[in-house]
Amino acid sequence: MAPISSSKKGSEVEVKEDIWSDLLSSLKTRTTSRGNKTVIMLGTPKSGKSTLMSKMMDSKDTERIESTPGVAFNYVTVKDEEKERIGQIGVHSTSYKHFLPLLLTKERMNNSMVVIVLSLDKPWNLEEELLYWTSLLEEHIKTLQIDERDLAKMRQNVVDLFSSYKGPENKDEKEEEKKNKEEEDEVILPVPEGALVNNLGIPIMVVLSKVDCMSVLQKENDFSEEHFEYIQWHLRKSCLSFGAGLLYCSPRENSNTRLLLDYMSHVFYNLKLKTEPQVIDRDAIFVPIGWDNLSKISLVSEGFVQFSQLKPFAEQIAPLPDIRQKRVMKGEDDQLFLTRMQAVLVEKQKSGSPATTHKVLEGEAKGSTKTPPPADGVLANFFNSLLTKKPGSGPTSPNHSPSPPPTQGTLVPPKKALAPQLSAPQQREEHEKKALASTRSNPEAPEEKPEAQKEKPAAVKTTTKLAAAPAAAPAAVGREKSPTKTPSKMPVKKAGAAAATGMKKPAPKRGLPQPRK
Repeated sequence: MAPISSSKKGSEVEVKEDIWSDLLSSLKTRTTSRGNKTVIMLGTPKSGKSTLMSKMMDSKDTERIESTPGVAFNYVTVKDEEKERIGQIGVHSTSYKHFLPLLLTKERMNNSMVVIVLSLDKPWNLEEELLYWTSLLEEHIKTLQIDERDLAKMRQNVVDLFSSYKGPENKDEKEEEKKNKEEEDEVILPVPEGALVNNLGIPIMVVLSKVDCMSVLQKENDFSEEHFEYIQWHLRKSCLSFGAGLLYCSPRENSNTRLLLDYMSHVFYNLKLKTEPQVIDRDAIFVPIGWDNLSKISLVSEGFVQFSQLKPFAEQIAPLPDIRQKRVMKGEDDQLFLTRMQAVLVEKQKSGSPATTHKVLEGEAKGSTKTPPPADGVLANFFNSLLTKKPGSGPTSPNHSPSPPPTQGTLVPPKKALAPQLSAPQQREEHEKKALASTRSNPEAPEEKPEAQKEKPAAVKTTTKLAAAPAAAPAAVGREKSPTKTPSKMPVKKAGAAAATGMKKPAPKRGLPQPRK
C-alpha cells in the first residue's frame, strides 16, 4: 500500500478549514444581518404594561406582578419557521417621561418601535393619554437633533411600511411567484387621505389594555354597544393620523397578548403574519399598520344615534357621578363640633332658659331640623302648683282628687294668678272675717263646723228650726235700722248657733222671785 504523500494531507486539511469557516461566516452574517430590535412601551401607571410584558414572554408567574417604579426590561428571542434564531427584541417599559431620553436615542431610531398602552378601565381618559404620549414623543425626537436627511429617510421608511401592507392571503403564494411579481411590476399604493398627517419617523402601535372591563362599564356606567363603537371609531381615526396600528388585548385573560409579539416580529423581521385584521369583535380589535383608511372607519359611524362626530370626545364619554359617595356621610371633626356647640350654648344662655337651651342643643346634636315647642309655661304652672300646696294638709276627698302633673308635650290651659300664701294666724283671722260677713248677710245660715262635729238633726228639730226662723227675722231687721248700735260678735254667734240648732232659751225657774226691771 503506497503511503499518502504530505502534499495530499495538507490539501485535505485546507479543505476542511474552508468548510468550517464558510459555515461560521454564513451563520454570522445570517444572525447579524437583521440585528437586535428595541420596543419602547409607554403608558400611565396601572395601565397593564408589566402584565402585558410578562404575557408576551410566556411568563407563568403573573399573579405577583407589581407596577414598575422606574424602567422595566425584558427580551425575547425571535425564531423563524425553521426554529432558527434570527434576532432579539428588547422591551423597555416606563411610565415616566424622564426615562424617555435614555431609552430612545438617535442611534436606536432606525431599529425601534413605540408601543403606547392605554387602559379601558377609565375610557374618558383615552384621548388625553394618547395626545400626551404622542406629543411627548414628538418633542423628544426634536431634541435629538437628527440630520434632516436621516430624518427624511426614517419618515420614508414609515411610509413604505404603511403602503406595503399585504394581508395573510398574499403570504400563501409561492416564493418564486412572489419574487417574479415584485420584480416585474412592483407597485406601492399611495398613502390614503388622512393617514400619516403626523409622521414622526418611527413605527407606532397603540394597545388598548383591560378590555375585560367592558362588562363592568355596562353595569356601573350604563355603557352600551354604541359607546364602544364610538371609542373604536375615535381611536382608529387618531391612529390613522400617526400611521399607527391598533390592538385590543386583555393581559388578565391572556387575550391577544401573543399577537402583539407576532406583529412586532412581522414589522422588524418581515415574518409571516397569520392573523387577519379584526374590527367586528368588540374586545379583539386588530388593525395593522397600513390596513385602515377613512372609508373603512366611516362604516363604524354610520349607526351612531347617541353620539356626534363633531362634538369633542370628552363631552360624549364622561364618567357618571358616583352615587355611593353621596350616601357616605362624613363625620365632623370633634374639635369643630365642640366649638360650635359651645358657641350655641353661650348664645342660648344669654337669650333663652336652660331648659330651652338643653333641648335646642339636643336637637342640633341629633341633626334634627325641627325642634320641639318650648314647654316653659307648662313647667312653670306645674312648679307653682307644687309651691302653693299647703304643707301637712289632710287627704283630699275622692270627688276632688289631685290632677296628675302635666307630661311633656301636653297642652294645659294657663291658670289664674294664685293668692299670696298667708301664715296660720292670718289665715284664722281671715276665716273669722268671712264667717262674720256671711252671718250679717244671712243670719239664718248656720255656722260652719268641722266635719267631725257635724251631726244629723232629727225630724223634730227640723220642724222647730222652720218655726223659729220667722222669730229671728225682726231682730235682724231691727239691727239693720239702728246703724249706731253694733252688736258684739259673741251674741251673734250664740244667736246664730241657737237658730241653727233650733233650741229655745231655757225658761226661768218659777219658785224664785223675778227681779224688777
